[in-house]
Parts: sequence; structure tokens; C-alpha cells
Amino acid sequence: MNAQTRAAQGSHNTARLFPNPKISLNAREIRRLRGLVPPPPPPIPKDWAPIDAQNDRVAAAKKTKKPYRYKRPKNLDEKGKYVLSETINCGAVRPISSVRFTPSGRHLALGSADAIGRFCQRKNGKWEVVLLFDEHEEGINDIQFSKDEHFAITCSDDKTVRLWDVRTGKQHRKFVGHQDYVFACSVHPTSTLFCSGSFDETIKLWDPRCPEAVREIKAHAEPITGVQFSPGDGSVIASGSYDGLTRLWDTASGSCLVTIYAEQAGLPAKQAPVSGLRYTPNGSYLLVSTHDTFMRLWRVDTQPVRASRFFEGCRSLRYNCNNGFHAPKNREGPVVVAGQEDGCLMIFDMNTGKLAHEVQAHRSPVLGMDNHPRNSMFVSCSMDKDNLARVWRYESHFSGREGDPDIRPPAPLVQAPDDFVVPPVRQSYAA
Repeated sequence: MNAQTRAAQGSHNTARLFPNPKISLNAREIRRLRGLVPPPPPPIPKDWAPIDAQNDRVAAAKKTKKPYRYKRPKNLDEKGKYVLSETINCGAVRPISSVRFTPSGRHLALGSADAIGRFCQRKNGKWEVVLLFDEHEEGINDIQFSKDEHFAITCSDDKTVRLWDVRTGKQHRKFVGHQDYVFACSVHPTSTLFCSGSFDETIKLWDPRCPEAVREIKAHAEPITGVQFSPGDGSVIASGSYDGLTRLWDTASGSCLVTIYAEQAGLPAKQAPVSGLRYTPNGSYLLVSTHDTFMRLWRVDTQPVRASRFFEGCRSLRYNCNNGFHAPKNREGPVVVAGQEDGCLMIFDMNTGKLAHEVQAHRSPVLGMDNHPRNSMFVSCSMDKDNLARVWRYESHFSGREGDPDIRPPAPLVQAPDDFVVPPVRQSYAA
């Protein structure tokens, strides 16, 4: 048998073992195949059991997961409630990260993660964009205005601070010097100076007429999340950081005046990171937000600094929200507005420290809010994919007529108790 014969026989045997699939089987072969019993499946390895159980749990959780539903607001105040007044669509393609009213309240600025700041004006009963601040290379973290509203400053993830002409929308000057993200900024009440806090752990003071920093303060050991000049004379700069400390600095000398520890307020905070801070309009109190379940209101116009109020129940452990104050004209006493990671706005009564309202304002973590300086409304923004800002106002259940005995002017801020005292540190602090 030659090679060709063996090759032909081999090909013939192979064709018998593996018939052409295009050729149909006869009836006898079909009956034989139907009569065969399939072999039992192989045993499942023991290592696969936990994985399969986990997959079953995940699949069951997906089946039982309920769709998103609007939560009814918890209104614990019997005299009024907060309602949605307006939704602002500024055309942002990424979430809005900061909101700011001008000192007069006639304009509103929106900073977005798409590196564009939008300057809005009230037209035809709604807020409309009239100017764009579009020179930044990365997302904007904060926007502030001068007291005379002639210029605005913005800070961004591109490590720069920029000065803008509000009348034309053009960039007036670019300030370079930070080595990391610039997260917060503040303008001096005299509009002759402004400061910026960065993730490089420093505070820089800038003169609008000079492109270089006037002073650099090595303020903290972790990224800085908030800076603000004291209202009135601006002689003090308050700063907060991820190191859990809040410090007050002398604007003229750059020295540390006092360091505030959250643990010394009587609560087991374990030095929770500071997510934001804000002065009251009179400059006597400082609201400090931390990544735990508390917000603390400190009285800073006395020595030593004292803890005045605690606001418990916050749900903010990861994202930084610029919480603030709101003083409706038709409500008895001011409130503290705190944004949460589940999209809620928790509104606390400042005089009692108790929760007064809870509004499901957004679906994603709330990033910022700002109070209107004249009207009884405030604006909030979040990480929602719709990239919208929302305006809220307080609606009283009473008529609100002038002379109504139930509508009284806001009560004065509660006095700080003497139970919690923060001892001052030495006057000369070396960072």
C-alpha cells in the first residue's frame, strides 16, 4: 500500500467518523442518537460555591432593587416649608460645582466642572446667562465677587486663580503659584486683597494689581478645603483642612491666632476632616462642616473660642459641600442649610440646633449652596447628570401680611454656652 492509498483510506475513515454536516442523517441514525443517554454533568468544585452564591445574591438584589422615587420632604416646622422656586439651566455639559450671588443679589455666578463660569442675570422672570468666564483649562471649584461687584475671582483644578471683569467677561489677570488644585478663595471686604487655599497645604494672599503672591502661609499638613476673610474688617482669615483643624490667621502678619480642635468641643470626632467653613454675616460665628455626622458653630469673636451649637445627623463622609446660612424674612429665626451626599438638604434651626426641614432637592451629592442677600431664597447645585441649579424659597403657612403677629423678624443668634471652651494656642505659630 503506497502513500497515496494510505492517505485515501485515512481520509475515508475520517469522513466516516466526522460526516459532512451539510449531508442530512437518515432515520435510523436519528433514532439511535435520540436513544442515547447524555452523560452526567461534572461535579462543581468547592471553590466555586461562594462565587456562585455571591452572584445569586447580586442577581437577587438587582431584581428587588426599587426604582428611584421622589421622597416627600420632612417638614418639622409647622409654620412653613421650603418649596422649589426655579430650576436654572445654564447650558453646562458637566455638573455645577459652585454657586454664588453677587453682594447686591442682582446677578448669579455658576462654576462648572467643564471649566466654564457662567454669569447670570434676571431677565423675564428667570435667570439667563449673559457672560462666560471660559479661560480655565480644568473645572472651577469656587467663585467670589468683590464688594463693589467690579470684578470676580475663580479658582480651578488647573492650579490657577483668575481675575475677571464682570462688565465685559474678559480675563484681567492670571495668578500662578500653587502647586496643586486650588479649592477655595475669598475676597477681602475692601476689595484690595484676596486669598486662595490649595491642596498644596498653603494659603496665598494676592494683590489684584500684582501677578505674584503677596504672602504665602504654610497653614496645614493636609489639603485645604476652605478659606474666608472675616466680614467687616477682614483682619482674620479662617481656614479648614483635611487634617481636621480649623485655624484663624492674622491677615497682616500671617501668624496663627488660634487652632480649633473638633474633639475639644465635647464630641468624639477623632479629628474628622474639615469639608468647609463659613462665617455668619456679622462675623461673630464660624460654621465648620466635617466628614462625620456633625456640624459645629463656633463663636470666634471672644477669647477663648467657644462651641455654640452642634447640628447632628449629617450624611456627608466623602464630598465637600459649601454649607451656609439662610434667614427668611417670613420665618422666625435663621437656619443652617447643609447639603448631603444623598441629594437632600437638611435645614437646621440655628437657635435650637434641631432639624426643621429636610428636602429631597437633588439625586446626587450636593456640592454647594448660597443665600440670596436680600430675598428669602437660596440656590443649590449638585453632581446630577442634568447639570441644573435649583432655587428654593421659604413659604409660610400664614398670609405674610405686614403686621401679622406670627411673622416676626429673625431672632438674634443664640449666645454661646460656657460649658465648651477651646484653649487658645500660642500667638506665634510656625507652620
